[in-house]
Amino acid sequence: MGGQALIRWMFPKLREKRHNDVAGFLVAVIGVIYAVTVGFIIAEQWNNFTDAREHAQQEAFALSSIAQGGVILGPIWQAQMEQAVVRYNQAVIKGWPQQGDAEELGRIREEQTLDPLFALLDQVRPTTPAQRAYVDQASKQLTFAVADREERLYRAGTSHLERPLWVLVVFASGVILLFCMLFGLESRWLHYTMITGVAMTVSCNLLLVVLLNHPLSGTLQVSPDAYKSVVRDLTR
Repeated sequence: MGGQALIRWMFPKLREKRHNDVAGFLVAVIGVIYAVTVGFIIAEQWNNFTDAREHAQQEAFALSSIAQGGVILGPIWQAQMEQAVVRYNQAVIKGWPQQGDAEELGRIREEQTLDPLFALLDQVRPTTPAQRAYVDQASKQLTFAVADREERLYRAGTSHLERPLWVLVVFASGVILLFCMLFGLESRWLHYTMITGVAMTVSCNLLLVVLLNHPLSGTLQVSPDAYKSVVRDLTR
């Protein structure tokens, strides 16, 4: 509104509305470009967010099925499997707030290791077809869980909007607002109301970009609820 007031004061001839046809055409073209550019960025950020959440849930529930399926090996083996999964999930939960800190990823990767589960499966000597099938399936699920863990840690350090794209988003937002200010209207307050509506819409887009930045450690982050759920289920 301040910028609109300044433009109306500096260029009083805008009120004559002779340029509105040209300005309307240009703002339509710029609006489409803005919508495509910013919409693509927001859509990509949303995809990163949903992918990070999906990988986290797959990792947590794959390990839960391994632990619970260990009943086929007997109560002793199942208890060891459950303890290993619980310790791993607790390490993930503990390290979650630092996921966005690239310097911490090395330490977190060491703490969030699945080596104990691999060692347990390597020690199993199946004696029945059902036990052999369980060990084969558990080994595959554990391999997939490792891939999900690496994907999660990778996204924790890299899934954010780069600085050139931030400049692009802010610049495009400023241009669309500026062109909207150049329309001529006799009613000052109607003009202020219209530009305020456009500014609020642009602000919503910028807010979405901020909220979806850093999906594992940002303002709107993927929470470790899946890991907490597995810990609760296995420690009852």
